[in-house]
Amino acid sequence: MKKELGFIGLGRMGLNMVTLLVEKGYRVVGSDPSEEARAAARAIGVEVVSDYSEMTTALSSEKVVWVMVPSKYVDSVLQELIPHLNAGDTIIDGGNSFYRDSLRRHAELKEKNINFLDCGVSGGMSGARHGASIMVGGKLGVFSTHEHIFKALAAENGYARVGNEGAGHFVKMIHNGIEYGMMGAIAEGVTVLNAHEAEFGIDLKEVFKPYEHESIISSKLVSWLKTAYEEGQIELIKGEVPMGETEFEMEHITTLGDVKVLEAALAQRKQTREQESYLGKLV
Repeated sequence: MKKELGFIGLGRMGLNMVTLLVEKGYRVVGSDPSEEARAAARAIGVEVVSDYSEMTTALSSEKVVWVMVPSKYVDSVLQELIPHLNAGDTIIDGGNSFYRDSLRRHAELKEKNINFLDCGVSGGMSGARHGASIMVGGKLGVFSTHEHIFKALAAENGYARVGNEGAGHFVKMIHNGIEYGMMGAIAEGVTVLNAHEAEFGIDLKEVFKPYEHESIISSKLVSWLKTAYEEGQIELIKGEVPMGETEFEMEHITTLGDVKVLEAALAQRKQTREQESYLGKLV
């Protein structure tokens, strides 16, 4: 087992992930266009390089490079990275790529004898720092060779090879759809509580204590919302939900099956763009 990899994308998620890897004894060679991100990574022990040629030269044979960038930049990163890789090397895409793009990339890289794993990562900043939920798609043999990396980055029992090529990002896409529905339901309920706050003398900060602990609806989403109330963030947040990186994927899911909850959650978000609302702040 070789505890070494290249890591492209040292932003908030990436920095937390490489911090965890370094703590677990991995040699990480990292790259990012931001000087601030490079400095932060260098400070925690990442070997920071200026370009992909320098990165691949620094890595030993049978290289592994994790790509953690917004989905719209993945193709340009791969186009620049691939000429510096050799047959048998492996690329892991840990961002929010559309599964059809991942299928295409699997096929394109197969022609070059470069391994590819598509990997959905969930858990936010805390998960990235202390152990995430990781969903991997790709060939079993490639996954098995590099399983130690996923184990190092995941919460206990929080990673799996969920299927063949494309499955990692497909499963993560569905996960995001479930999250949309959960976020919408939580925001809807808390909006009703807020509307009846005076009638019942409701203290929303206190409501989250039972909601967060051993309740059927206990979740990271509830915990994050509780923190937002405690820190006074709610009143500072605009009541409009912007279109996020994954919204077009949510629209795609509506073509795959009967997903009325997701459809309602999408409509809920779009409505806030026409008229800001308290619910929009919570979502």
